[in-house]
Amino acid sequence: MLDPHALLLLVALAAPHDSAATAPSANDSVLASVVSPLVAPGARVRVRTGFGVTDGIAGTVSPRGLEMRCEQGDGWSRPCGTPIAWSEIERIDLHGRTGRGAHVGARLGGLIGILAAMTVVSYAEAGSGVGYGTIVFSGIVGGIAGGCVGGLVGGVVDVASPDWKTVFERR
Repeated sequence: MLDPHALLLLVALAAPHDSAATAPSANDSVLASVVSPLVAPGARVRVRTGFGVTDGIAGTVSPRGLEMRCEQGDGWSRPCGTPIAWSEIERIDLHGRTGRGAHVGARLGGLIGILAAMTVVSYAEAGSGVGYGTIVFSGIVGGIAGGCVGGLVGGVVDVASPDWKTVFERR
């Protein structure tokens, strides 16, 4: 004769598995196919759910949800548990840099460098009969130096202010 605990174990093992709770829906498959090209594995993401905000590295995007990656000591990454389900995700932001800071800084610095160098040389040697070649040469050197300094400053500003772009938001 079976004792009651063994009988309950047999009933629990024989019961059908509730796979509907973990199976992704058609809507989840559509969301995964839309978000997957936008969020590359290894990209830095910020996922906003009803429970809070999770920052990390994106793993795989599947109909089951978005899997986050964890850094290990040897530089490799591994999955951080179960994927965040699409039903829980309210918003996904992708980290990126605009890259415009260095360009704008270089152009502005170059223009200021050209004008400053040409002005200084023309005023410093106004009475000595300096030719236009010297003024143009100093403008070129000033433009290159100003462009380098401006690009460096713009690049530092660009790195210091990261840009977050929303790639998915539940409405």
